[in-house]
Amino acid sequence: MDAQSLPLAKILEGGTWATGRILARERRADGSPPIKIISDGTVF
Repeated sequence: MDAQSLPLAKILEGGTWATGRILARERRADGSPPIKIISDGTVF
């Protein structure tokens, strides 16, 4: 694959967020994250 069909952003997502969601579904019945935070999505 080349950089157009598999950019670095997809590789990083696959190794972090997407994998975390898969693992959460395997480990918790509701698939929720281990720490629940009320947030509007703002990142500092």
